[in-house]
Amino acid sequence: MDLILLGTGSPPPSPGNSGHANAIVVNEKMYLLDAGRNVVRQITASGFNVKDVDTLFFTHFHSDHFTGFADFYITRWLFGATNPLTVYGPDPVKEIVERMQHYYEYDIEIRANEGKPREGLGIEVIEFSHGDSLKNEDFFLRVDKCTVHGNVDDILSYSFESEGRKIVIASDGSPNQKLIPFAENADILMMHPCLPEKIVQMLGQTESMARIIAGHHASISEIGETATKAKVEKVIISHVTPPMAPSEEIRQEIAKYFDGEIIIGKDLMRI
Repeated sequence: MDLILLGTGSPPPSPGNSGHANAIVVNEKMYLLDAGRNVVRQITASGFNVKDVDTLFFTHFHSDHFTGFADFYITRWLFGATNPLTVYGPDPVKEIVERMQHYYEYDIEIRANEGKPREGLGIEVIEFSHGDSLKNEDFFLRVDKCTVHGNVDDILSYSFESEGRKIVIASDGSPNQKLIPFAENADILMMHPCLPEKIVQMLGQTESMARIIAGHHASISEIGETATKAKVEKVIISHVTPPMAPSEEIRQEIAKYFDGEIIIGKDLMRI
């Protein structure tokens, strides 16, 4: 089981970072986790065919985590998908899917009337609640609310276990009391930091706005201390706010709290 960082960006557009998205790969089958901007391009760049990706998990529904969803849905159909897409996520996942389908009704009808088979357009939506789990032929999955992300109550962390590995995606937000036991002994823990002083310097935001943004994300110390207490092997840093923050500076700061391996994520890394 591998983790591919399809996009490591955050909301501010950055030439070197596509929008936030990850993939779990087991037996060369890709499972998509979030779908930020450029996700179709990034799936292709990672060596996979969009039409073969049949499962999508969402952590939450801030726009930067699903701006690429509609493009992914229509592209997989246009270029050969025959299986329905299964979409998992917290509330309001059903509403998000319904709105996306409505968005493409006009285009779908034109293409279907020209003879494009409707096979591959189907979507099965499964809403996850805190503490749910899933077992299939490729992995055992647990989900729970392990972070605090501002006023977004419906947010999930994901733990995938397969082939002797455990990969935990904490998602946005500062850790709550559940994250340490949830991530215990993980081979990989992915977290998303915010550096408020860099938001002021690099994005021109006010200090008050920087504090609000920082309050929606994990601090450097929270990431390092969580990784240490959970006894994880590697910490992967992705979705940094702001995306142009110096990587080596982030690594050095986390290393004050965690002596394991620290990887600053780059687009298309496979770990």
